[in-house]
Amino acid sequence: MPLSKIWKRINKPVFVGLSILASIFVCFSSLHMSDGAAEIIFSEILGSFSALVIFGTTLSVALFNYIDNISKDISALDSESHKIEKALESLSSLKKEVVVNACLILGLLIIEFAAKGLAKSISPEKIPFESFNWAVISVRFSIFVLAIMAASEQIRGLLVAIEYRSVIHAGKSSNK
Repeated sequence: MPLSKIWKRINKPVFVGLSILASIFVCFSSLHMSDGAAEIIFSEILGSFSALVIFGTTLSVALFNYIDNISKDISALDSESHKIEKALESLSSLKKEVVVNACLILGLLIIEFAAKGLAKSISPEKIPFESFNWAVISVRFSIFVLAIMAASEQIRGLLVAIEYRSVIHAGKSSNK
């Protein structure tokens, strides 16, 4: 049993790490195989990063308020106090995750802009190696993939919150 608990704790970081490595590999390989022609495609994809950040942070604010309202609904229930405390603790944890994911998405945008600025600030004569710009685009693309993963976690959190709300309303209906 303890092994499965440990695996649950490391499963997500391993998946995220492998996703980052895979996205770097796919992007760099695509650029290499197309002799740089795929750079336009990846640049266009990266152009949507700001829209993803806007979506992710807006969803975070809405989700935080939704979860807060669910917490208020649970506090108003007349039920077993230990179950209410456990539900409120779970919702509090979900609210913290929402805030962390929103900050992560914003931080990733800043890192992506910094990487873009780094590539633009180095003059062509001082580029450290031939495929430097492809490497930077690959890293930027992996940051974008990580932001998509964080946004998908926000959506998962919304689905969990909707499920909580349904359970609460079902409980209120049965108490009447």
